[in-house]
Parts: sequence; C-alpha cells; structure tokens
Amino acid sequence: MKITTAILVLVPALLLATCGGKEAVTPAQAEQEAFDDLRAAFSEVIQDPAQQARLLEMVDDAQAEFENLRTAVEVRRTELRKLNADYDATMEQFRVYIEKYDNEIKGARKLVTQRRLELVRATTEEQWDELEKASNKAMKKMIRVIQSI
Repeated sequence: MKITTAILVLVPALLLATCGGKEAVTPAQAEQEAFDDLRAAFSEVIQDPAQQARLLEMVDDAQAEFENLRTAVEVRRTELRKLNADYDATMEQFRVYIEKYDNEIKGARKLVTQRRLELVRATTEEQWDELEKASNKAMKKMIRVIQSI
C-alpha cells in the first residue's frame, strides 16, 4: 500500500517537473527565431556595411514572404477542415481545393528557392561557405514551422 501511495504521489510530481518550465513555441515565434538567427549570421560574416544592409534587407523580404506563406497555409488548413466537415461537399469541391492549394505551395516553393539563390549570388563563395550552415538551419526551422500548422 505504501508503494502504491508513493507511486500515485511521485508520478504526477515527476510529470509536472519534466513538463514544467517549457512553454510551447508558436509557429510565429519559431519563424522569428529562424530569421533572427539568419540575420545574426549575416551580420557576423558580412563585414562590408553596404553589402550587409542589402543582404539583411533581402532576409527581411524573405521573412515577409514566409509570413504570407504561413498565413496562407493556416487559412488553407482551416478551409480544408470546413470542407471536410461539410457532408454535402462534392469530390469536385475537394479537387478544386487541392489544385488551388497545390498551386500556392508550388509558387511559394519556387519563391523560396529564388530568394535563396539571390542570397547566394549576393555573397562571395567564401562568405556563403560560412553562411550556408546557418541558412540550412534556418530553412529546416521554417520547414518545421509549416509542418507544425
């Protein structure tokens, strides 16, 4: 009986202790962190003030586009839930929805690829060698943001 009582007291306490102190990070916060890390890397590696300003502006533009993408994905997922909950929805409505969503995602992917290529072209090979790891890490975070929605 003492062991059962101890388990009933300790297990919830341990669960609270392991979960406590960690706040959930929202997609917007994770996105901001990814872009802040990317900006920090560019600020550290790029020494020329004019080049640094141009590249940081490009990162700002990329973040604005990514915010639009995240918002679009959130809206589309909400629309899909509504469509899925509609018992009278037709296959044609689903087809139209999926085609529209697919086109938006393809366009966003193309834009992200273009932005990344612009960043690469705006740096020297040596600079990009130093920036590539930070860029890849930021991209992975942004992919996780989209996947978490």
